[in-house]
Amino acid sequence: MIGMQVKMTVGKSAMKRKKKRKTPSPALLQELTALESAAAARGIHVHYDRLEAAGLRLNGGLCALNGEYYLFIEKRKSVVDKIEFLKTQLEKTLSNT
Repeated sequence: MIGMQVKMTVGKSAMKRKKKRKTPSPALLQELTALESAAAARGIHVHYDRLEAAGLRLNGGLCALNGEYYLFIEKRKSVVDKIEFLKTQLEKTLSNT
């Protein structure tokens, strides 16, 4: 038994795979684009970034800097979540004006 080589096999399920995201429907992408345009019409710059720092995951939100408004959104969110977040933030800005 000493000196025998052991051959290890690893099944595909044991290996790490990258998650494949489903491509969003054109209707969802069109709605997202319309919301981004509505934000731009109000003078809000929309940014998609990884909102993670020092192990903390941030939610994103509206920020005012030197008279300019910026809306930061987590880029890893699904299109549906991005749409809901944009709708919520735009409704808040409407109620504040």
